[in-house]
Amino acid sequence: MTGNDWEVPIAAASANVTLPPKAAAAGVRAQGFTGVYGSAERQAAARVEGSKAYFETTSPLPMRGGLTIDVYIPKGIVNAPGPLTELGWFLESNPIIFLPFATFAVMFTMWRLKGRDPDPGMSVAPLYEPPKDLPPAECGALVDDRIDSRDITCTLVDLAVRGYVKIEETSEKQLLIFDRKDYVFHLLKPKKDWQGLTGYERVMLENIFLGGETTSLSSLRNRFYTVLPMIKGDIMAALKQKGMYNTTPESGYAWGLLAVALIAIPFFLLQVYGVANFFLSGWIAAAAILVSVAIVIFFIRLMPAKSLRGARAWVAVRGFEEFMNRVDGDRLRTMPPDTFEKYLPFAMALGVEEHWAKAFAGIIQNPPNWYVSPQGSMFNSMMFTHNLRAMSTSASQTFASAPRSSSTGSGFSSGGGFSGGGFSGGGFGGGGGSAF
Repeated sequence: MTGNDWEVPIAAASANVTLPPKAAAAGVRAQGFTGVYGSAERQAAARVEGSKAYFETTSPLPMRGGLTIDVYIPKGIVNAPGPLTELGWFLESNPIIFLPFATFAVMFTMWRLKGRDPDPGMSVAPLYEPPKDLPPAECGALVDDRIDSRDITCTLVDLAVRGYVKIEETSEKQLLIFDRKDYVFHLLKPKKDWQGLTGYERVMLENIFLGGETTSLSSLRNRFYTVLPMIKGDIMAALKQKGMYNTTPESGYAWGLLAVALIAIPFFLLQVYGVANFFLSGWIAAAAILVSVAIVIFFIRLMPAKSLRGARAWVAVRGFEEFMNRVDGDRLRTMPPDTFEKYLPFAMALGVEEHWAKAFAGIIQNPPNWYVSPQGSMFNSMMFTHNLRAMSTSASQTFASAPRSSSTGSGFSSGGGFSGGGFSGGGFGGGGGSAF
Protein backbone atom coordinates (compact mmCIF):
# COMPACT_ATOMS: atom_id res chain seq x y z
CA MET A 1 0.00 0.00 0.00
CA THR A 2 2.77 2.47 0.82
CA GLY A 3 5.80 1.19 -1.03
CA ASN A 4 9.27 0.77 0.44
CA ASP A 5 11.20 3.72 -0.99
CA TRP A 6 10.32 6.35 1.57
CA GLU A 7 13.49 7.61 3.28
CA VAL A 8 11.49 8.75 6.30
CA PRO A 9 9.50 6.75 8.89
CA ILE A 10 5.70 6.64 8.57
CA ALA A 11 3.77 7.33 11.76
CA ALA A 12 0.62 5.53 10.66
CA ALA A 13 -0.93 4.02 7.55
CA SER A 14 -4.38 2.64 6.87
CA ALA A 15 -6.38 1.22 3.95
CA ASN A 16 -9.97 0.31 3.24
CA VAL A 17 -11.11 -2.25 0.63
CA THR A 18 -14.75 -2.17 -0.52
CA LEU A 19 -16.17 -5.21 -2.35
CA PRO A 20 -19.59 -5.82 -3.92
CA PRO A 21 -22.38 -6.38 -1.31
CA LYS A 22 -22.59 -10.12 -2.07
CA ALA A 23 -19.10 -10.53 -0.60
CA ALA A 24 -20.56 -10.14 2.90
CA ALA A 25 -21.70 -13.78 3.00
CA ALA A 26 -18.86 -15.22 0.93
CA GLY A 27 -16.13 -15.60 3.57
CA VAL A 28 -13.74 -12.73 2.79
CA ARG A 29 -10.48 -12.88 4.79
CA ALA A 30 -7.80 -10.22 5.32
CA GLN A 31 -4.31 -9.89 6.81
CA GLY A 32 -1.58 -7.25 6.81
CA PHE A 33 2.23 -7.23 6.90
CA THR A 34 4.69 -4.45 7.79
CA GLY A 35 8.37 -3.68 7.76
CA VAL A 36 11.17 -3.31 5.26
CA TYR A 37 11.28 -5.32 2.04
CA GLY A 38 11.17 -9.03 2.86
CA SER A 39 9.95 -8.59 6.43
CA ALA A 40 7.31 -10.94 7.89
CA GLU A 41 6.19 -8.62 10.70
CA ARG A 42 2.46 -8.21 11.34
CA GLN A 43 2.27 -4.89 13.16
CA ALA A 44 -0.99 -4.13 11.40
CA ALA A 45 -4.59 -4.82 12.37
CA ALA A 46 -6.95 -6.29 9.77
CA ARG A 47 -10.69 -6.85 10.11
CA VAL A 48 -13.58 -7.67 7.82
CA GLU A 49 -17.01 -6.08 8.32
CA GLY A 50 -19.59 -7.26 5.82
CA SER A 51 -18.26 -6.53 2.34
CA LYS A 52 -15.47 -4.25 3.56
CA ALA A 53 -11.94 -4.91 4.84
CA TYR A 54 -10.09 -2.42 7.07
CA PHE A 55 -6.31 -2.26 7.68
CA GLU A 56 -4.32 -0.06 10.06
CA THR A 57 -0.76 -0.15 11.35
CA THR A 58 -0.36 -0.69 15.09
CA SER A 59 3.10 0.92 15.30
CA PRO A 60 5.08 3.39 13.19
CA LEU A 61 6.78 2.08 10.07
CA PRO A 62 10.57 2.47 9.98
CA MET A 63 12.45 4.25 7.20
CA ARG A 64 11.94 2.25 3.99
CA GLY A 65 9.27 0.25 5.79
CA GLY A 66 5.85 -0.28 4.27
CA LEU A 67 2.39 -1.79 4.64
CA THR A 68 1.22 -4.74 2.53
CA ILE A 69 -2.36 -5.97 2.58
CA ASP A 70 -3.65 -9.38 1.56
CA VAL A 71 -7.35 -9.98 0.87
CA TYR A 72 -8.83 -13.34 -0.01
CA ILE A 73 -11.86 -12.92 -2.30
CA PRO A 74 -13.84 -16.05 -3.21
CA LYS A 75 -14.37 -16.66 -6.92
CA GLY A 76 -17.51 -15.07 -8.39
CA ILE A 77 -17.55 -11.98 -6.19
CA VAL A 78 -15.54 -9.78 -8.56
CA ASN A 79 -15.91 -10.17 -12.32
CA ALA A 80 -12.70 -11.45 -13.86
CA PRO A 81 -11.19 -9.23 -16.57
CA GLY A 82 -11.65 -10.37 -20.15
CA PRO A 83 -8.76 -11.24 -22.52
CA LEU A 84 -8.79 -7.82 -24.18
CA THR A 85 -8.71 -6.07 -20.82
CA GLU A 86 -5.79 -8.20 -19.66
CA LEU A 87 -3.99 -7.55 -22.94
CA GLY A 88 -4.51 -3.82 -22.49
CA TRP A 89 -3.12 -3.99 -18.96
CA PHE A 90 -0.13 -5.99 -20.18
CA LEU A 91 0.67 -3.55 -22.98
CA GLU A 92 0.17 -0.55 -20.70
CA SER A 93 2.53 -2.03 -18.13
CA ASN A 94 5.07 -3.22 -20.75
CA PRO A 95 5.25 -0.64 -23.56
CA ILE A 96 8.71 -1.99 -24.46
CA ILE A 97 6.82 -4.78 -26.26
CA PHE A 98 6.28 -2.31 -29.12
CA LEU A 99 10.04 -1.98 -29.71
CA PRO A 100 10.45 -5.09 -31.94
CA PHE A 101 7.46 -4.04 -34.06
CA ALA A 102 8.81 -0.50 -34.46
CA THR A 103 12.24 -1.92 -35.24
CA PHE A 104 10.89 -4.19 -37.94
CA ALA A 105 8.80 -1.40 -39.49
CA VAL A 106 11.69 1.08 -39.67
CA MET A 107 14.32 -1.46 -40.79
CA PHE A 108 12.02 -2.96 -43.42
CA THR A 109 11.23 0.51 -44.79
CA MET A 110 14.92 1.42 -44.90
CA TRP A 111 15.70 -1.84 -46.69
CA ARG A 112 12.93 -1.20 -49.24
CA LEU A 113 14.29 2.28 -49.92
CA LYS A 114 18.04 1.65 -49.88
CA GLY A 115 18.88 -2.04 -49.62
CA ARG A 116 16.78 -4.00 -52.09
CA ASP A 117 18.58 -5.51 -55.08
CA PRO A 118 17.00 -4.97 -58.49
CA ASP A 119 15.62 -7.91 -60.44
CA PRO A 120 18.43 -9.02 -62.80
CA GLY A 121 15.91 -10.44 -65.24
CA MET A 122 17.84 -13.69 -65.48
CA SER A 123 18.28 -16.83 -63.41
CA VAL A 124 21.38 -18.71 -62.34
CA ALA A 125 22.57 -21.18 -64.99
CA PRO A 126 25.97 -22.92 -65.33
CA LEU A 127 28.56 -20.74 -67.10
CA TYR A 128 31.93 -22.01 -68.29
CA GLU A 129 33.91 -18.91 -67.29
CA PRO A 130 33.67 -16.06 -64.79
CA PRO A 131 32.77 -12.49 -65.73
CA LYS A 132 35.71 -11.09 -67.72
CA ASP A 133 36.16 -7.89 -65.75
CA LEU A 134 36.02 -9.44 -62.25
CA PRO A 135 39.15 -10.97 -60.66
CA PRO A 136 38.69 -13.74 -58.07
CA ALA A 137 38.71 -11.43 -55.04
CA GLU A 138 35.99 -9.24 -56.51
CA CYS A 139 33.89 -12.29 -57.40
CA GLY A 140 34.14 -13.54 -53.82
CA ALA A 141 33.27 -10.13 -52.37
CA LEU A 142 30.34 -9.63 -54.76
CA VAL A 143 28.76 -12.98 -53.84
CA ASP A 144 28.40 -12.33 -50.11
CA ASP A 145 28.84 -8.52 -49.96
CA ARG A 146 31.87 -8.77 -47.70
CA ILE A 147 35.61 -9.32 -48.03
CA ASP A 148 36.75 -12.54 -46.38
CA SER A 149 40.28 -13.70 -45.73
CA ARG A 150 40.02 -16.12 -48.66
CA ASP A 151 39.37 -13.17 -50.96
CA ILE A 152 42.81 -11.87 -49.97
CA THR A 153 44.71 -15.16 -50.22
CA CYS A 154 43.10 -16.16 -53.52
CA THR A 155 44.53 -12.94 -54.95
CA LEU A 156 48.02 -14.16 -54.04
CA VAL A 157 47.33 -17.47 -55.78
CA ASP A 158 45.91 -15.64 -58.80
CA LEU A 159 49.08 -13.54 -59.04
CA ALA A 160 51.08 -16.78 -58.99
CA VAL A 161 48.92 -18.30 -61.74
CA ARG A 162 49.44 -15.19 -63.88
CA GLY A 163 53.22 -15.40 -63.51
CA TYR A 164 53.95 -12.62 -61.02
CA VAL A 165 54.82 -14.80 -58.03
CA LYS A 166 56.26 -18.25 -57.40
CA ILE A 167 55.30 -20.05 -54.19
CA GLU A 168 57.78 -22.47 -52.62
CA GLU A 169 56.70 -24.74 -49.78
CA THR A 170 59.46 -25.46 -47.26
CA SER A 171 59.61 -27.85 -44.33
CA GLU A 172 61.87 -27.82 -41.29
CA LYS A 173 62.22 -30.48 -38.58
CA GLN A 174 61.56 -29.38 -35.04
CA LEU A 175 62.31 -31.54 -32.00
CA LEU A 176 63.18 -34.35 -34.46
CA ILE A 177 59.50 -35.19 -34.74
CA PHE A 178 57.41 -32.30 -35.97
CA ASP A 179 57.66 -30.54 -39.31
CA ARG A 180 57.35 -26.77 -39.37
CA LYS A 181 56.03 -25.55 -42.69
CA ASP A 182 56.80 -22.18 -44.18
CA TYR A 183 56.36 -20.67 -47.61
CA VAL A 184 58.82 -18.63 -49.63
CA PHE A 185 57.49 -16.18 -52.19
CA HIS A 186 59.59 -15.26 -55.24
CA LEU A 187 58.79 -12.14 -57.25
CA LEU A 188 59.04 -13.03 -60.95
CA LYS A 189 58.13 -9.71 -62.58
CA PRO A 190 59.68 -6.35 -61.68
CA LYS A 191 57.57 -3.38 -60.73
CA LYS A 192 57.80 -1.84 -64.19
CA ASP A 193 55.75 -4.78 -65.52
CA TRP A 194 52.85 -4.28 -63.09
CA GLN A 195 50.82 -2.00 -65.37
CA GLY A 196 47.98 -4.49 -65.77
CA LEU A 197 47.45 -5.05 -62.04
CA THR A 198 44.63 -3.65 -59.93
CA GLY A 199 45.34 -1.28 -57.08
CA TYR A 200 44.97 -3.93 -54.38
CA GLU A 201 47.18 -6.38 -56.30
CA ARG A 202 49.95 -3.77 -56.46
CA VAL A 203 49.57 -3.02 -52.76
CA MET A 204 49.81 -6.72 -51.96
CA LEU A 205 52.97 -7.25 -54.01
CA GLU A 206 54.63 -4.07 -52.71
CA ASN A 207 54.09 -5.05 -49.08
CA ILE A 208 54.95 -8.74 -49.49
CA PHE A 209 58.24 -7.92 -51.19
CA LEU A 210 59.31 -4.91 -49.15
CA GLY A 211 62.67 -6.50 -48.39
CA GLY A 212 63.52 -7.71 -51.87
CA GLU A 213 62.46 -10.19 -54.51
CA THR A 214 62.28 -13.12 -52.06
CA THR A 215 60.42 -13.24 -48.79
CA SER A 216 59.00 -15.85 -46.46
CA LEU A 217 55.45 -15.98 -45.19
CA SER A 218 56.64 -16.10 -41.58
CA SER A 219 58.47 -12.78 -42.04
CA LEU A 220 55.12 -11.09 -42.72
CA ARG A 221 53.79 -11.93 -39.27
CA ASN A 222 52.85 -8.86 -37.18
CA ARG A 223 53.58 -6.63 -40.17
CA PHE A 224 51.19 -7.27 -43.04
CA TYR A 225 48.06 -6.57 -40.96
CA THR A 226 48.60 -2.82 -41.38
CA VAL A 227 47.80 -2.97 -45.10
CA LEU A 228 44.76 -5.30 -44.87
CA PRO A 229 42.28 -2.40 -44.46
CA MET A 230 43.78 -0.74 -47.54
CA ILE A 231 43.50 -3.94 -49.61
CA LYS A 232 39.91 -4.52 -48.51
CA GLY A 233 39.03 -0.91 -49.23
CA ASP A 234 40.58 -1.13 -52.70
CA ILE A 235 38.64 -4.31 -53.53
CA MET A 236 35.34 -2.68 -52.57
CA ALA A 237 36.33 0.54 -54.34
CA ALA A 238 37.02 -1.45 -57.51
CA LEU A 239 33.54 -2.99 -57.36
CA LYS A 240 31.99 0.42 -56.78
CA GLN A 241 33.98 1.97 -59.63
CA LYS A 242 32.68 -0.74 -61.95
CA GLY A 243 29.12 0.19 -60.99
CA MET A 244 28.31 -3.00 -59.12
CA TYR A 245 26.60 -1.31 -56.15
CA ASN A 246 23.94 1.29 -55.56
CA THR A 247 24.47 0.92 -51.81
CA THR A 248 27.88 -0.42 -50.82
CA PRO A 249 28.30 -2.51 -47.65
CA GLU A 250 29.84 0.47 -45.86
CA SER A 251 27.04 2.87 -46.82
CA GLY A 252 24.52 0.12 -46.08
CA TYR A 253 25.94 -0.10 -42.58
CA ALA A 254 25.58 3.69 -42.24
CA TRP A 255 21.95 3.56 -43.39
CA GLY A 256 21.35 0.78 -40.87
CA LEU A 257 22.77 2.93 -38.05
CA LEU A 258 20.53 5.81 -39.14
CA ALA A 259 17.53 3.48 -38.91
CA VAL A 260 18.63 2.42 -35.42
CA ALA A 261 18.77 6.08 -34.39
CA LEU A 262 15.27 6.68 -35.78
CA ILE A 263 14.05 3.75 -33.68
CA ALA A 264 15.87 4.55 -30.46
CA ILE A 265 15.36 8.32 -30.20
CA PRO A 266 11.54 8.28 -29.73
CA PHE A 267 11.75 5.53 -27.10
CA PHE A 268 14.54 7.39 -25.34
CA LEU A 269 12.60 10.67 -25.24
CA LEU A 270 9.43 8.97 -24.00
CA GLN A 271 11.44 7.36 -21.19
CA VAL A 272 13.32 10.54 -20.24
CA TYR A 273 10.23 12.73 -20.12
CA GLY A 274 8.23 10.18 -18.14
CA VAL A 275 5.60 9.56 -20.79
CA ALA A 276 6.25 5.81 -20.57
CA ASN A 277 8.41 3.47 -18.54
CA PHE A 278 9.89 0.78 -20.76
CA PHE A 279 11.68 -1.12 -18.00
CA LEU A 280 8.94 -2.07 -15.56
CA SER A 281 9.51 -5.75 -16.30
CA GLY A 282 13.17 -6.64 -16.65
CA TRP A 283 12.87 -9.92 -18.52
CA ILE A 284 10.29 -8.61 -20.98
CA ALA A 285 12.49 -5.58 -21.69
CA ALA A 286 15.51 -7.81 -22.18
CA ALA A 287 13.62 -10.11 -24.54
CA ALA A 288 12.24 -7.18 -26.56
CA ILE A 289 15.70 -5.63 -26.88
CA LEU A 290 17.29 -8.93 -27.94
CA VAL A 291 14.62 -9.50 -30.60
CA SER A 292 15.09 -5.94 -31.85
CA VAL A 293 18.86 -6.36 -32.05
CA ALA A 294 18.37 -9.58 -34.05
CA ILE A 295 16.05 -7.72 -36.46
CA VAL A 296 18.60 -4.92 -36.87
CA ILE A 297 21.45 -7.36 -37.58
CA PHE A 298 19.31 -9.27 -40.08
CA PHE A 299 18.42 -6.16 -42.09
CA ILE A 300 21.90 -4.59 -41.90
CA ARG A 301 23.25 -7.73 -43.59
CA LEU A 302 20.68 -7.15 -46.35
CA MET A 303 21.35 -3.44 -46.74
CA PRO A 304 24.08 -3.59 -49.43
CA ALA A 305 22.21 -3.11 -52.69
CA LYS A 306 23.67 -4.06 -56.03
CA SER A 307 22.98 -2.15 -59.18
CA LEU A 308 21.35 -3.85 -62.15
CA ARG A 309 24.82 -4.49 -63.53
CA GLY A 310 25.96 -5.85 -60.19
CA ALA A 311 22.92 -8.10 -59.88
CA ARG A 312 23.60 -9.58 -63.30
CA ALA A 313 27.27 -10.02 -62.44
CA TRP A 314 26.21 -11.81 -59.25
CA VAL A 315 24.08 -14.20 -61.33
CA ALA A 316 27.06 -14.79 -63.64
CA VAL A 317 29.40 -15.55 -60.73
CA ARG A 318 26.85 -17.93 -59.24
CA GLY A 319 26.51 -19.58 -62.63
CA PHE A 320 30.27 -20.09 -62.82
CA GLU A 321 30.22 -21.50 -59.28
CA GLU A 322 27.48 -23.88 -60.38
CA PHE A 323 29.66 -25.03 -63.27
CA MET A 324 32.64 -25.70 -60.99
CA ASN A 325 30.42 -27.68 -58.64
CA ARG A 326 28.86 -29.83 -61.37
CA VAL A 327 31.50 -30.19 -64.07
CA ASP A 328 32.67 -33.71 -64.88
CA GLY A 329 35.82 -35.14 -66.40
CA ASP A 330 34.37 -35.60 -69.88
CA ARG A 331 33.65 -31.91 -70.18
CA LEU A 332 37.05 -30.91 -68.77
CA ARG A 333 38.92 -33.03 -71.31
CA THR A 334 37.59 -30.78 -74.06
CA MET A 335 38.76 -27.58 -72.33
CA PRO A 336 42.27 -26.01 -72.54
CA PRO A 337 44.95 -27.74 -70.44
CA ASP A 338 45.46 -24.70 -68.22
CA THR A 339 41.80 -24.61 -67.15
CA PHE A 340 42.50 -26.16 -63.74
CA GLU A 341 45.04 -23.63 -62.52
CA LYS A 342 43.49 -20.70 -64.40
CA TYR A 343 40.22 -20.97 -62.53
CA LEU A 344 41.58 -22.39 -59.26
CA PRO A 345 41.78 -18.91 -57.61
CA PHE A 346 38.09 -18.39 -58.44
CA ALA A 347 37.25 -21.77 -56.90
CA MET A 348 39.14 -20.72 -53.74
CA ALA A 349 37.32 -17.38 -53.60
CA LEU A 350 33.96 -19.15 -53.89
CA GLY A 351 34.87 -21.98 -51.51
CA VAL A 352 34.48 -24.80 -54.07
CA GLU A 353 38.13 -25.72 -54.60
CA GLU A 354 37.60 -29.30 -53.41
CA HIS A 355 34.90 -29.95 -56.03
CA TRP A 356 37.06 -28.30 -58.67
CA ALA A 357 40.11 -30.41 -57.80
CA LYS A 358 38.08 -33.62 -57.60
CA ALA A 359 36.77 -33.06 -61.12
CA PHE A 360 40.37 -32.97 -62.42
CA ALA A 361 41.49 -36.14 -60.63
CA GLY A 362 43.34 -38.29 -63.16
CA ILE A 363 43.24 -35.62 -65.87
CA ILE A 364 46.08 -33.29 -64.86
CA GLN A 365 49.44 -35.05 -64.65
CA ASN A 366 51.96 -32.20 -64.45
CA PRO A 367 52.10 -29.85 -61.46
CA PRO A 368 51.86 -26.08 -62.05
CA ASN A 369 55.27 -24.44 -62.29
CA TRP A 370 54.29 -21.61 -59.94
CA TYR A 371 54.06 -23.84 -56.85
CA VAL A 372 57.00 -25.91 -55.60
CA SER A 373 56.52 -28.60 -52.97
CA PRO A 374 59.29 -30.57 -51.22
CA GLN A 375 57.23 -33.76 -51.40
CA GLY A 376 58.30 -34.53 -54.94
CA SER A 377 55.56 -37.11 -55.46
CA MET A 378 53.49 -37.63 -58.57
CA PHE A 379 51.04 -34.79 -59.08
CA ASN A 380 47.55 -35.24 -57.71
CA SER A 381 45.00 -32.44 -58.07
CA MET A 382 43.31 -33.26 -54.77
CA MET A 383 46.59 -33.32 -52.82
CA PHE A 384 47.81 -30.19 -54.60
CA THR A 385 44.63 -28.32 -53.71
CA HIS A 386 44.88 -29.57 -50.12
CA ASN A 387 48.43 -28.18 -49.87
CA LEU A 388 47.34 -24.92 -51.46
CA ARG A 389 44.46 -24.59 -49.02
CA ALA A 390 46.87 -25.19 -46.13
CA MET A 391 49.04 -22.40 -47.51
CA SER A 392 45.99 -20.17 -47.82
CA THR A 393 44.97 -20.86 -44.22
CA SER A 394 48.48 -20.14 -42.96
CA ALA A 395 48.62 -16.95 -45.03
CA SER A 396 45.26 -15.77 -43.70
CA GLN A 397 46.45 -16.19 -40.12
CA THR A 398 49.79 -14.54 -40.84
CA PHE A 399 48.33 -11.60 -42.76
CA ALA A 400 45.92 -10.84 -39.91
CA SER A 401 48.39 -11.37 -37.06
CA ALA A 402 49.17 -8.25 -35.05
CA PRO A 403 51.48 -7.62 -32.09
CA ARG A 404 49.77 -7.84 -28.74
CA SER A 405 48.82 -4.41 -27.46
CA SER A 406 50.37 -3.38 -24.16
CA SER A 407 47.22 -2.44 -22.31
CA THR A 408 46.39 -2.92 -18.67
CA GLY A 409 42.97 -3.52 -17.27
CA SER A 410 41.55 -3.23 -13.84
CA GLY A 411 39.60 -6.45 -14.11
CA PHE A 412 36.64 -7.05 -11.86
CA SER A 413 36.55 -5.20 -8.57
CA SER A 414 35.77 -7.11 -5.42
CA GLY A 415 33.47 -6.13 -2.64
CA GLY A 416 30.09 -4.50 -2.89
CA GLY A 417 28.10 -7.42 -4.16
CA PHE A 418 24.38 -7.75 -3.68
CA SER A 419 22.74 -7.70 -0.30
CA GLY A 420 20.42 -10.55 0.47
CA GLY A 421 16.69 -10.29 0.84
CA GLY A 422 13.50 -12.10 0.01
CA PHE A 423 10.28 -11.19 -1.69
CA SER A 424 7.39 -9.87 0.33
CA GLY A 425 4.36 -12.07 0.48
CA GLY A 426 2.11 -9.18 -0.48
CA GLY A 427 3.93 -8.46 -3.71
CA PHE A 428 4.99 -4.83 -4.03
CA GLY A 429 4.83 -3.43 -0.52
CA GLY A 430 6.82 -3.91 2.65
CA GLY A 431 6.50 -6.90 4.90
CA GLY A 432 6.31 -10.51 3.92
CA GLY A 433 4.80 -13.75 5.12
CA SER A 434 2.38 -16.15 3.51
CA ALA A 435 -0.51 -15.00 1.36
CA PHE A 436 -3.92 -16.68 1.64
